[in-house]
Amino acid sequence: MREVSFTHLSQCSRLIAGLFVIFLSSFSLPCDSSAESESFAPESSAKDDVVKKYMTGCQAKPYKEENCEQLTKQAIEILNEDIKTLGSSADPNFIPLLSKIFKIKEPALRIAVADAIGMIGPQDGDTNSLIPLTNDPVPDVRRAVMQMVGHGKGPSLALLKERFLSMRTGSTPDQPPDHAKLGLAVAPNSAYLFDSSSIAVGRVSYISKGSDSTGFFKGKAKKGPYSLQEFQEKFRYQLQDENEAVQHAQDAAAKQLEAEKPQDPKNMQAFGEYMGRIQSTQSGNMMKMSLDMYQPNLYGSPTVYVLEERQIGQRSYPTRYVVLYQDQALRQPGYRLVWTTVTDDALKSAQVASLKEEQQALARKKEETEAKKKAEELDALTKKKDASEKKQFKKGQSDLEKELGF
Repeated sequence: MREVSFTHLSQCSRLIAGLFVIFLSSFSLPCDSSAESESFAPESSAKDDVVKKYMTGCQAKPYKEENCEQLTKQAIEILNEDIKTLGSSADPNFIPLLSKIFKIKEPALRIAVADAIGMIGPQDGDTNSLIPLTNDPVPDVRRAVMQMVGHGKGPSLALLKERFLSMRTGSTPDQPPDHAKLGLAVAPNSAYLFDSSSIAVGRVSYISKGSDSTGFFKGKAKKGPYSLQEFQEKFRYQLQDENEAVQHAQDAAAKQLEAEKPQDPKNMQAFGEYMGRIQSTQSGNMMKMSLDMYQPNLYGSPTVYVLEERQIGQRSYPTRYVVLYQDQALRQPGYRLVWTTVTDDALKSAQVASLKEEQQALARKKEETEAKKKAEELDALTKKKDASEKKQFKKGQSDLEKELGF
């Protein structure tokens, strides 16, 4: 039977006693499954009392305790310490407990859980239980989870790390988009993916949880299905126009920021907002490019359905479409809804250069086709001439042999 240290039993017992109120379920864990833990009854301590008061008196409103603000702060510090103590054990048997504790509402404790699992070092066998942790609504928690995954070993965890690169920071929870306001049709039983989405660049991603998302979007499609390569080739210049319009808008926004009076660094709020605008301007197009890449090892062989197509200027644009794929890292079907975020006028402006490029490409293709046809005709004529000369040579040789009596 595995030996359990007194320290770890104490931490684990307090965690279970405190967190039972939140989960209303029992844990089958190494710290309470041994003979030692069955007979172990830790003496009441000041820390235990703080956690108990916090859980029973400050988790619901109205508060039963008068000093809940102080109790909350103290309890989080205590539980944070307990969680990291379990992590320092480097015992993989604690990962199931830590994964369940991740359901707690306090972001600071979820970050502590991620750090603790990272200290233990997750293995490929833990991947399924860790996948849900990567989609926490709080950006700072997601970053902690990504660092945790980075401490793991195995190809599945390496793929999960490559799949999710948490770029945002902050302690305020992100909110899923309002589908009605965006005019998006989302398949039933879909889970929104925070770090694989950006409303600003017109890309939002989901995991399909047991529903037929392909059938759902097929019924709403105007065109398709296309393979991703077919779609990108068919709408090559339309996609190019959009990229050009987005880049132009980003350059204009950057110039506008440069023209503004620099913010006073002493005014932290104004300076932070200014720097945030600069970062948003610089990262927008990079985010779009990242979400438009569908590496086969991560997304398999994507399929595209065009949901909306509009005539803008001299071209017809797929202004809304969906890319369906098998998410290799998350081990579930997924899809990404895409829409055009630039104005019609911006696309018309981008057309000027791309139409000229397209005409030049068509002219080159025509020249190449004509040159190929001439080469084929010349080759055929040469072969015909060679065949004729060969035939005449053989006839002349035959006549000469007859004259000589051979």
